[in-house]
Amino acid sequence: MKHDNLWINPLGGLGDALMLSGALKLAYDCNPDRKYNLIRRTKYLSILEGHPALDAVGFPPKNAEIIDTGYWSRKEYGTERAFQILASIFGLSVPVEEKLYMPGVPEDVPLFADIPFGKNNVIIAPASDSPRKEMAIGYWVDLVKMLRRDGCFVLQVGKMNNKHIRGAYSLLGLTTPRQLAALVKRCDMVVTPDNFIMHLAHLTGTPAVVLWGPTIAETYGYRGHVHLRAVKECAQRAGCIGPKNNAYARLCERGPGEHCMNRIGSELIYERIKEKI
Repeated sequence: MKHDNLWINPLGGLGDALMLSGALKLAYDCNPDRKYNLIRRTKYLSILEGHPALDAVGFPPKNAEIIDTGYWSRKEYGTERAFQILASIFGLSVPVEEKLYMPGVPEDVPLFADIPFGKNNVIIAPASDSPRKEMAIGYWVDLVKMLRRDGCFVLQVGKMNNKHIRGAYSLLGLTTPRQLAALVKRCDMVVTPDNFIMHLAHLTGTPAVVLWGPTIAETYGYRGHVHLRAVKECAQRAGCIGPKNNAYARLCERGPGEHCMNRIGSELIYERIKEKI
């Protein structure tokens, strides 16, 4: 059943779009006749274009009914997992299995033919749209040294303007989201904070060590991943990233020495990686 006047408004980052895609696919599997329209926003098309639940991508008329996917604005946020809130938005009875979905992931990517893959291939993705989710560069440099010493091939992924970690093979800015999904599937391990790459690891079934600071695994993380959190509860947590006081785009006021992400430590991350590969 086509809904000409029902439009999905995708919000958040690429990880949010991937969760939306998964929830939407579950809704479609339950009712294949129900179709939606998607408000065109360029960065989300790399995730959602070609989705079987979408009838059209474009711009809604003035009288359109808009489905807002901003789960963080819902009253359930903080007590329910993000994926489950998205599933409920599309009429699913929760809880549901948290299966992600990305149409069009390529089987063969010509770029990969030039990458000198090793026996153990580890992807690092240090960057986030929020500086509060980022660990200081020096810890990443130390981690790469440890992994390379053990013969691991370390690849760094992210955006073109992300800072390169010395010693890592840089693919910054060189892959589309779908190509990146294919790369994650090909590698042995992902090390990342709470970002798009974490969700790709769940999508592809790739083992992951996930670093947590202001956001929590209970809301966003996935079973099967290794979750590392140095600080259980920060005194300034209420004013960090949350449903009320959101300082998403600002640096931590406590400074680098007290920033939660910097208190995890390279050695602990290294130990958890070595337990898995």
